[in-house]
Amino acid sequence: MRNTLETLRQFKSERYLTTTLYLSMTPEDRAARPPKYRIRLKTLINQLSHWLDDHPISAEARESVREDFRKLEDFVEEPSNLVGENSLPVRGLAAFVCSGEGLFQTVLLPYVERNTLVVDQTPYVRRLFAVEADFGVNLVVVFDNRDAYFYQIDIHGIQSLDAFSFVRDREVLPPGVHGVRTPSGLTAQHGMGERNVQMLKQHEQHQHLRKIAETIRELRRAHPFDRLIIAAPDELANAFPSYLHDYVRRAYAGRIQAHDKMPINQIYERVLDRLQELDREQEAQLLQELYETPTMKAIGLPAVLRALEWGNVRVLLYDTEFTHPGVVFYPSGVIGLTLDDAPDGAVSVWQMPDIVDTVLERALEQGAQVETVHGDAREQIQGVSALLRYSM
Repeated sequence: MRNTLETLRQFKSERYLTTTLYLSMTPEDRAARPPKYRIRLKTLINQLSHWLDDHPISAEARESVREDFRKLEDFVEEPSNLVGENSLPVRGLAAFVCSGEGLFQTVLLPYVERNTLVVDQTPYVRRLFAVEADFGVNLVVVFDNRDAYFYQIDIHGIQSLDAFSFVRDREVLPPGVHGVRTPSGLTAQHGMGERNVQMLKQHEQHQHLRKIAETIRELRRAHPFDRLIIAAPDELANAFPSYLHDYVRRAYAGRIQAHDKMPINQIYERVLDRLQELDREQEAQLLQELYETPTMKAIGLPAVLRALEWGNVRVLLYDTEFTHPGVVFYPSGVIGLTLDDAPDGAVSVWQMPDIVDTVLERALEQGAQVETVHGDAREQIQGVSALLRYSM
């Protein structure tokens, strides 16, 4: 993926336009017959084709775009193109096509928030960087009373860190305590009192959790990660955070339901679900900040465009279903809603059937955080809103 990103970042054609596709492919979409994502792509292509018919572009550029559309449909209709490596779950697709220049790059993604089909002078690649950064590097520890297994999960897949995993085969018991291992775990020898049995179990659990925490701290140095996620029985999971070093505890992101015999593609999918839960929690915090701040915000598309013009968007919140036509003025790159918004010195105009994806791209270009909004809150942000860097 790194080579793909570098190719796309440097790509620009003087003669042809580039088509960018972001397509969501959830498990529900895949289960339908025909798959819903195919229907969604056809709808997007039909909508954009009508716009192209009325847009003044050269004949060769127009034919290149139509060939882009054909290639995208052919690619999506072949199921083998949409299968992740090692059967890892794929819930989204990013594709970048310029047939006139021979460009055809695709990236399978763990998710896509907003379905997008856009034709512009350059590929809309910043959302790829945003997905990679948002997904981050996740350390997953799956453990029980005896064993511990470590996995590193990022946008590229899942890797088992076998060198750090361990199976406990011997315990060092407290002085004066003796025990034997049975199929159900350590137990006291015959005649041992109940108090000593509990003491033995507590010591065993303490030693086990401490070793896992020390291994995670070592991993933090050898393989830096953004989040720590665990899968363990309730008793161990509840006790475990207190064993973490302070700077590791800050990365703790909760738990998933998994076990060491589960296929790694299923563990990966459980992590995807957990990351979505974390996104919803962050969404609620950002919305609360938007409601409570009196001045450091922009509500609605016109206000957000003004903030973008000043490079003043810190967090962009948007409704994935919101669309609005608009224009981009060159050479300044200013985004407007109508031709009347043209700034001084505008030489050419690029009219677009939906300007929202360009707004997202511009916000990411300026280093803003971009987050989706769901449910009833979508009405309150009026399609798109922003938290600002400074008051305007």
